[in-house]
Amino acid sequence: MLPSLLWISPGRGLGEPLYQRLAACVRAGLRGFQLREKLSFPGDILSFAERAHQLMAPLGGRVFVNDRVDIARAAGIAGVHLGSRALPCQVARGLLAPGQLVGASVHDVEELERALEGGADYIIASPVYPVRKEGRMSAPPLGPVGLSDLVERSTVPVYALGGIQPAKVAAVRDTGVQGIAVLSGIGEARDPAAAVQAYLGAWS
Repeated sequence: MLPSLLWISPGRGLGEPLYQRLAACVRAGLRGFQLREKLSFPGDILSFAERAHQLMAPLGGRVFVNDRVDIARAAGIAGVHLGSRALPCQVARGLLAPGQLVGASVHDVEELERALEGGADYIIASPVYPVRKEGRMSAPPLGPVGLSDLVERSTVPVYALGGIQPAKVAAVRDTGVQGIAVLSGIGEARDPAAAVQAYLGAWS
């Protein structure tokens, strides 16, 4: 079963501080983690994925890695999450072990249809609310109405991502999503455990 909260790592390196932040989040109830570290060496990503899996799997947690199908398979984690420029879903599916999942990022109906045709197991739809990326604005926000439309069209679970603070969780949940995916709301929180508890409390 997919969790209701997915934390996506900030992409700033795989040192011990990230692991300790993840451990604190897991103790607070986090059961979904997506390793998104594009600038790290493959061997370091594999090692961290294995540690995260060992931390979370006994509690029923799920670990995903961005784009790196080879690492997902080698680490034996839940699966891989594919960005818009990654391998097609159907190609990734053929490289993974039985039972591993394929997720896909989508920003509009066209990308959703492509992901579904490729056999994605779940979707992350973004951005729901306005966000800024490296000094620029991201794609136009979906808003609850646009998100609801994607959820209705999707035949697989959908996560919502982008500008979602705990105060906005209820409105997002009401669109019918599987859960919410969070980057800075947990990754930049002074108290990550408290942030996890706030998101989970707002969801319930």
